Amino acid sequence: MKLKLLAAAIALSAVTAQAHAVLVMDDGQDGAGTGLQSQINSITTAPVAGTSSINVNTDQLSDGLDSYWSLTSSGGSVNTFVFEIAGNAGSNTFGVFDRNDPTNYVELFSGANTQSDQVTLTIMADGSVKKNGVDTTIDFSGNQFGYYLGSANGPFFYSDSSLNTDGSDQMVALQGNNVDKIQIPGYFAGTWTDNEFILGWEDILYANSDMDFNDLVVMVESVLPVPEPGTLALLGLGLAGLGAARRRQKA
Repeated sequence: MKLKLLAAAIALSAVTAQAHAVLVMDDGQDGAGTGLQSQINSITTAPVAGTSSINVNTDQLSDGLDSYWSLTSSGGSVNTFVFEIAGNAGSNTFGVFDRNDPTNYVELFSGANTQSDQVTLTIMADGSVKKNGVDTTIDFSGNQFGYYLGSANGPFFYSDSSLNTDGSDQMVALQGNNVDKIQIPGYFAGTWTDNEFILGWEDILYANSDMDFNDLVVMVESVLPVPEPGTLALLGLGLAGLGAARRRQKA
């Protein structure tokens, strides 16, 4: 019975996630079929070459789930530059910021980075942040962080949409399903596992953008999203409601 309640709770969470999804277009200012969906399709090799089973509109994490993250591996998280189709490609930067202090950040990719570049992020027990094993001399308050898109001057857009102008959602997060195989240029094809997430960004305020989320796309692995309190509360209410319904059935 507990398994049934858990399954129902997960289904409720999925419905909630879809309700808070941001619309992703595939035809933007870069041309028809250049959006995030087409780009992910292009690196998919199996089961159907050129067609991903991941839908960028219906499979994305909800806005309340992709705001903050934590490392799941003591060895750190590998971050791979997948592609970038943007006029600001030469100046866009990508990195992480401290959940408790958004002004405290570490840049992982600069405007000079290109497709297939990799960086390893490690947060030590004392909060010190390492990039490729080298101490950045920047300390975080713990093992919870957000991602950002910015410039050489630092973050501009955040994975936590409440930090963005008008609460704009500038990032789409997609989790692997252990089914598709993808091939990032320069690497052997491999399974896109549920331990890996693709993050697609808009580098212009969403309301004014072409909404194709291809301006900077990174794969991050050995991380998990940390639900915000509101999301946890909603899930808790859903579980409570399911439990109450079950008790009424027994009565």
